[in-house]
Amino acid sequence: MADIVPVVILAFVLASILFRSFLPAKIAPWQSMAAGATAAMALGKISLQQAFFAIDWEVMAFLYGMFLLAYFLQKSWYLEHLGYKILHRFSSPFLIFIAIVFSIGASSAFLLNDTIAIIGVPLCLMISARSAISSKPLLVALALAVTIGSIASPIGNPQNFIIAKSPNLNSAFSDFAYYLGPPALLSLFLLSAIIWFSFPQLRRLRRMDADVHIRTNYYYAARRGFQAVLLLFSYRLLSSFFPEYLPSFPLWMISAIGAALAVLLSRDFKSVFRADFETLAFFAGMFVLMDAVWISGFFQQLIPLSCELSEPHAILASSLIFSQILSNVPFVILYMKALEGCLSAASLALLAAGSTLAGSLTLIGAASNIIVLQLAEKRGEPFPTKEFSIIGAISTLASITLILAWLMLIGALPA
Repeated sequence: MADIVPVVILAFVLASILFRSFLPAKIAPWQSMAAGATAAMALGKISLQQAFFAIDWEVMAFLYGMFLLAYFLQKSWYLEHLGYKILHRFSSPFLIFIAIVFSIGASSAFLLNDTIAIIGVPLCLMISARSAISSKPLLVALALAVTIGSIASPIGNPQNFIIAKSPNLNSAFSDFAYYLGPPALLSLFLLSAIIWFSFPQLRRLRRMDADVHIRTNYYYAARRGFQAVLLLFSYRLLSSFFPEYLPSFPLWMISAIGAALAVLLSRDFKSVFRADFETLAFFAGMFVLMDAVWISGFFQQLIPLSCELSEPHAILASSLIFSQILSNVPFVILYMKALEGCLSAASLALLAAGSTLAGSLTLIGAASNIIVLQLAEKRGEPFPTKEFSIIGAISTLASITLILAWLMLIGALPA
């Protein structure tokens, strides 16, 4: 009989995160997850040795490097300056908006969607203030574009990184680009059109001047770190097509090298302690608790596990539904454990797409949504929850349709 204790702990953790605003004491999500992992170990549901090996240290190294680089990008305003330089080239309001959405989506593909969510909020608020329009359409565009843009890259979000380590992929970068790149680009264009017609005020967007204040002490270091990530990203993509000529390297090194370069060039060695350790603690606790749940055998007993669950309709339905309940990263961890050996490259692409797009369905479906909401509200700008929900549902349906159509077109799925 399955041990239900780890599942009960998980339920309490998820409930404390979901309903934390109603609790008498403010408990951060990372504290809830860490407490859950600690309880599982204290009750003997997972040993210390098992807990250590349950943590995916490559994911942790990748996230640490990306969070550290994000610190420099925020402090230097480099990405804001780069954004204004791009937008300054366009005078048509529609082209300006298209450039905003595609810049956000493209950046999310190689800088992690949560990073762009953090950096994108002040940029969107400045653009709306200079154009004398509401921030609502730009905040909706930011929240949805970081999700869609992150689909097509193995380093676009944490769940993609976990999926990218599967031995069933020929090459993570080429497979993600091949299976999900074209529909992601089309989805960004459709998202732009939906938001454009939903908010007539966007027709008043003004051409931007590249006059963002630059903090010179960190600007050069942040720029070089950013360029290193972009260069390594491009190299890994090329190496996946020409493996005989270009040797590969682990994915976590992309963010690690970018962050290390920023630290060395800035000579701010204390910055190594300024990464988002709360989020890192959340992920470490989550890995431990989800392994305890898997060891309990509860889900294996509850759901008859078979390779039928790797069918396209099962993957998409499970991803969209259970990512709302468990959150997308824990869902992906359990799903891959359950169907190890059953998932083809196309199936893994669908798993990445479904678990990521689940974040566009509800506000709590993705951490990046909460980041945008909290940062906007801290600056006195209410987040348009109703508009996000309506446009998010429409764009998710459109994106899934495009992905399925593309996979059938290339023969990855039966027509």
